[in-house]
Amino acid sequence: MRRFATGPALAAALLAGLGCVSDPPTVPPTELTAMDAEVTLAKRWTASVGKAGRGRFEPFLDEERLIVASGDGEVTAFDRRTGMERWRTDLDTRLTSGVGGGEDALYVGSVDGNVHALDAADGTVRWRVPMSSEVLVAPTAGFGAVVVRSVDGRVVALEPADGRERWSASNVPPALTVTGYGRPLLVDGGVLIGLDDGRLLALDLGTGRVIWEAVLSVPSGRSEVERLVDLDADPQVDDAGIYAVNYQGRATRLEPARGQAVWSVPLSSTAGLALGATRVLVVDEEDGLHALERETGREVWSSEALRGRRLSPPAVIDDGRAVVVGDFEGFVHVVSMDDGRLLGRVRASRQAITSRPVVDGDTFHVQGEDGRIGVYAIAR
Repeated sequence: MRRFATGPALAAALLAGLGCVSDPPTVPPTELTAMDAEVTLAKRWTASVGKAGRGRFEPFLDEERLIVASGDGEVTAFDRRTGMERWRTDLDTRLTSGVGGGEDALYVGSVDGNVHALDAADGTVRWRVPMSSEVLVAPTAGFGAVVVRSVDGRVVALEPADGRERWSASNVPPALTVTGYGRPLLVDGGVLIGLDDGRLLALDLGTGRVIWEAVLSVPSGRSEVERLVDLDADPQVDDAGIYAVNYQGRATRLEPARGQAVWSVPLSSTAGLALGATRVLVVDEEDGLHALERETGREVWSSEALRGRRLSPPAVIDDGRAVVVGDFEGFVHVVSMDDGRLLGRVRASRQAITSRPVVDGDTFHVQGEDGRIGVYAIAR
């Protein structure tokens, strides 16, 4: 059973019950056995920072640095090639999100509901502005805006220069939701937001006006749990379409102009998907892997090799020939996009890797919940 969170309409009794259900996998985790690796994972460098907080702690990579945040309030920049520490800033508050970045600034959320903007070159704090509630996913920056999503369903666009609010939009979450929040995705002129009621919204980046909304699936069933359809997985885009998947719902490709479905197939996921050259890789709710044709949605293969291992969101690597995913024991697995076979693995952390690996060419960067940073490259 996945972990659940309660919305503001539920009483404190639910917070002590369903709202605080622990997070074991729905099935027993597959035990790892010895394997004949087809790829070598060469360690570039490793480092340690403070433990992650309760939000999504994903590193941010720019042209010169890998920047990471920790739950204890520190943001650290490493040289992306050598791992040498370039700067470290203590924000003197507990952080609840990883790092978002755009142009020359970085953004993180803190437990007191603030968004902090830092100079990417030296970590100097530029500004701090309060949100209406906690921010558990990194702010997204680009196209002249910073977009922040808070746990009460509010989405806010801020001006990068001073944090001034440009617009805000509110969506009241259902009474019971799966714990987790999709990160806003910025595209030229718009922002995509996945909601806890199974809808995907396209908003105008300048005004916050709704351009279109698409329903991935409609809640069904008698109980609140059966009716969960959260769109917690980050949407993905390419030149031809928008791809999204929700819990107890569907994996869908949408055309960008009006949000109409090109194809839609039954799948349930909170971890999400990644785009290869011709295929979409989806991690389902029991950690099965599914490769779908990008053009048609037809399933090409599926794999149970990592079932129950509480996989991170996937990331495509090696020119689209493979996918990397982290798991609950800190392993990173390399999976063939061609047929789903396991190509290699490395233990990058002693605790879970829950955020999407950050990929650059044949190199991936991961952050474990214990604060371990690992940078590895695929060598054949």
